[in-house]
Amino acid sequence: MDSISTTVWQRKGSCVVFDRYSLAEFIEGGAMVSLREVLGWINNIPTEPPVPGKTILITGLEIVIETIPLNEAEEFLTRRIRPLLIEMQSRWTDCGVVFGFSSHEKAFEEVSLAEEVHFNRRDKNTVHLSESLWDGSATMNMKRITREDAETGKDVIVGYYVARIS
Repeated sequence: MDSISTTVWQRKGSCVVFDRYSLAEFIEGGAMVSLREVLGWINNIPTEPPVPGKTILITGLEIVIETIPLNEAEEFLTRRIRPLLIEMQSRWTDCGVVFGFSSHEKAFEEVSLAEEVHFNRRDKNTVHLSESLWDGSATMNMKRITREDAETGKDVIVGYYVARIS
């Protein structure tokens, strides 16, 4: 899987980000919207993103996929979130859609042969995150988002990004 260290994910496409430093500016900048509000847009997505700037941070997805049964979690991503994501990307062509997670990086597992990312829930069940959220073809274009750690100077993974799904 390729990595990116640019900020393109903040202006285009969609991503899952779990790094608190990378999420902080969007929380402080008022770019945060709850998943509950987003789900209310199912038949009426706003013509413009309802946040300042070029990034919308959606919170609450992690709680849903952590707490509902595994098969329902993947179904929820595929049938409810993916269609909304496709529609948002069609309307908001210069807006990055970020799903914020608070889980540690180790909750995300890269499956290299399949170019897939799994989310390991606290109950030890595994959600096929990238397959369910972005579909199989998009995961081939998935990129690991990295940033340089200020203390160590080493790259750290902050999330996963897909430029566009259809």
